[in-house]
Amino acid sequence: MTIAPRSAGEAPGPRALPRVGNLPSFLRDKLGFLSRCAAKYGDVVRLEIGARTYLVTNPDDVRHVLLSNVDNYAKSPRLTGVRARRFFGNGIATAAGAEHLRMRRMLQPIFHHDVIQRFAELIIRTGAEMLAAWGDRSVVELRAEMLTLTQRINLRMLLGEDSEAEIARFARGVTVRRQYQEYLLGSVFPFPEYVPNRTTRAYRRASRDIDDILATAVERRRHATAGPGDVLSMLVNARYDDGSAMPDRLIRDEARTLSIAGYETLAEALTWAWYLLATAPDAADRIAAEATAVSNGGLEEAADVSRLTYTRMVLAEAMRLYPPSWIFVRVARKPDVLASGIRVPAGAKIYLCPWITHRDPRFFEDPTRFEPLRFTEAAIRARPRLSYFPFGAGRRLCIGEDLTWMEGVLLLAQMARRFRVTLVPGQAIVPDPNVTLRARHGLRVRVSPR
Repeated sequence: MTIAPRSAGEAPGPRALPRVGNLPSFLRDKLGFLSRCAAKYGDVVRLEIGARTYLVTNPDDVRHVLLSNVDNYAKSPRLTGVRARRFFGNGIATAAGAEHLRMRRMLQPIFHHDVIQRFAELIIRTGAEMLAAWGDRSVVELRAEMLTLTQRINLRMLLGEDSEAEIARFARGVTVRRQYQEYLLGSVFPFPEYVPNRTTRAYRRASRDIDDILATAVERRRHATAGPGDVLSMLVNARYDDGSAMPDRLIRDEARTLSIAGYETLAEALTWAWYLLATAPDAADRIAAEATAVSNGGLEEAADVSRLTYTRMVLAEAMRLYPPSWIFVRVARKPDVLASGIRVPAGAKIYLCPWITHRDPRFFEDPTRFEPLRFTEAAIRARPRLSYFPFGAGRRLCIGEDLTWMEGVLLLAQMARRFRVTLVPGQAIVPDPNVTLRARHGLRVRVSPR
C-alpha cells in the first residue's frame, strides 16, 4: 500500500482508487485490510469506504468519540435510518439524542443487577437441557448449539415459559429475522428490502407471526392482575419519568429488538471461548475445578457468579481475541479534532474496531496469545480504560452487558464442569466479520463427560 499525501493534522492512509476508493480491499478481507492499515499508518487511518472514513484504534481517541464528545458522534444511519426503523421499529435500537436517553432511563431498571439475578435458575436449567442431549452425542457443531441455547434462554426470559409451542414458533421467526438482518446490512443493492426474493418473503411472514404473538402476549399482560416475572411483563409495566407507559406498538418494537439483540453476540463469545479452551485444556480444567468448588458440586446460581473469577477472565479474554461486536461505526455531526490531534470533517464515518485495539501490543503483551490472567483486577487497572471495549462505552453501552456476563459465566462454568471439549481435526477456523464475528464454517467439537 502506498501512503496518500497529507498535511498537518490529517490522518495518513492508503491511496484510494478512483470512484471505488478503498472499498474493494476492505470487502475482500475486512479484518486483514484494517489490521494492515493500522499497523502501517498508526492510530488514526484515513480511508475511502463509501465516504471519508477514519479507522480509530487508540484508546484516547476511542474515549473521545464514545465519551468525551459523544454528542458529536451519531450511530450510523444504517442502524438508525428509515430502513433500520422498518426492521427494528422505533425502540431504543434506533432512537437518538434525548429520545434515546429517555428510553434508556425507562428500560434500565429491567436490567438492574437485582432483577437479572432472577433469571439465573432459568439460565442454568436451560443449559442443563442442552447438556443432557450432549450425553448422547460425541460430536456437536458448537456454534449452532450455542445459538440455539442462547436464543432459547433469551426467549424464555422475554416471554416466560407458559407455552413452549409459542416460544418455538417465535424462535423460528427470530431466526428468519436474523437472516434477513444479515441480508439487509450486507446487500449490494440500494433497496434490498424491495427485492422480491425468498429472503424478503420469509421475513414478511416471520414478522407477521412475531407481531401476532407479541400483540396477544401484551394484551394478556395488560389485563393481568399480577404478571409473571418475564421481560415482556416488565416492558408493559415500565414507566417514563412522567409516569406514562409505553404504547403497545412501542412495546412490540422493544420486544422484537430484545428478541434478536444480545443472544447472538453471547453465542459467538461462548463459541470462541470453547475454541480457545480446546487448545488450552489446563484452562478448561481450572474452570471445572472452580465451578465445582464454588457450587459444592451442585448447580451454579446467581450468587456464584462473583466467585467464578477465573471463568469470567476466560470469557473476557475470549472477547478480547474474538470480540463478537468487532466494529462500531459512528458519524461526525460537525468537524472535530480527536484527542490525538487528527482533524475529522463533518459527515465522516468513524470505525472503532475492538479487533484491532484488543490486539495492540502496547496494551496486551504477546497479543495473539490466549492468557486469561490479563483480566486480573491489577492488570485491568494498569491499562487504558478503552483498550478493551467489547460492549462499547458511554450512552450506547450495551444495556444488557451485566446480563450477558452473568449468563456467559454461568453457562461456561456449567459446561466445563460436565464436559471436556476437543476440536475435531481438519477444520479451518476462520473469523468471519459479519453482523457479529463468527467462525465462518462453524466449529465442530468432540465432547466427552468428565
